[in-house]
Amino acid sequence: MLLSFPVALFPMINEELFAGDPRTLGLFMSALAVGGAAAGLVSGLVSRSDRLGRVQLLAVGVWGLAMLALGLGALGGVVWVVLGALVVAGATDVASVTSRAATVQLATPDSHLGRVSAVEHVVGVAGPDLGNARAGLVAGLTTPAVAAVLGGALCLAVTGWVALTHREVARFRVRRG
Repeated sequence: MLLSFPVALFPMINEELFAGDPRTLGLFMSALAVGGAAAGLVSGLVSRSDRLGRVQLLAVGVWGLAMLALGLGALGGVVWVVLGALVVAGATDVASVTSRAATVQLATPDSHLGRVSAVEHVVGVAGPDLGNARAGLVAGLTTPAVAAVLGGALCLAVTGWVALTHREVARFRVRRG
């Protein structure tokens, strides 16, 4: 989210590529929620997974791919690609949040659970807002489509770096008693 949250780009993409149509902007604004709501209906599949670390990395990686698709769709002026990418992003956001929260709940000792949960909450609340600031800044220097592509690429690069340098994340397994 910090590297690739796209909501600040929606008005700019809509204005530049889709003639500022408020209906299109409304679709952009709701597409993330559609994907998130759909994924929420099956979120139990995520929280019951024994490999929450892999789920987390996969969800964040697919988010990055969705942001690349958003940017490329915007560059090409193809509204259905933009909307599809946002639906996928909304679904992967729910998978990411669910797996992260389940990991915190299952892996944190009771003595630290309140503090770790608080930090996890702050990350979840602040990340998108900081990501919007990054997106707006980059879009102001380039274009909103380029900001989305760069954000997606950064997300993928950092996800790959975390997977390679913090292998315990991918290896994390839930021990069910």
